[in-house]
Amino acid sequence: MPVICQPPVVTLLVVLSAWLVHALLGPWQFIVSVPVLGGGLVVLGFSCMMGARILFRSRNTTLFVGKQSSQLVCDGPFRCSRNPMYVGVMTFLVGLALWVGTWPFYAATAMTFLFLNFFHIPREERMLRESFGPRYLTYSKEVRRWL
Repeated sequence: MPVICQPPVVTLLVVLSAWLVHALLGPWQFIVSVPVLGGGLVVLGFSCMMGARILFRSRNTTLFVGKQSSQLVCDGPFRCSRNPMYVGVMTFLVGLALWVGTWPFYAATAMTFLFLNFFHIPREERMLRESFGPRYLTYSKEVRRWL
């Protein structure tokens, strides 16, 4: 099944949707708003995403879902999580939700997690099992999906 929309595009669309709902249907009552902590998490999440991306690029393996990976990257942040880019995405979104503090951004965070955890990551894992076989199975038993 072809990938119609890459995860960064899906995340961007979800954030834009949250912003539109927030802007057009507000004002909203704050749920939890901690702008300083939120801003720090936004920076941390973006840094995690970019660090993992740079590592992929340095290994000359694809970043595009649906294309076969040329290498199984198991070092750097991939020692702690099989999906540090997605951990970065979720950290970024939690930070954004804390920064803004209204339900559309919390809902966007939850929707993105559900999309990644139950649709997108299982698809990637299936492709990696097909490409790397026992090596990926061993890696997936030693390293958690998230943290």
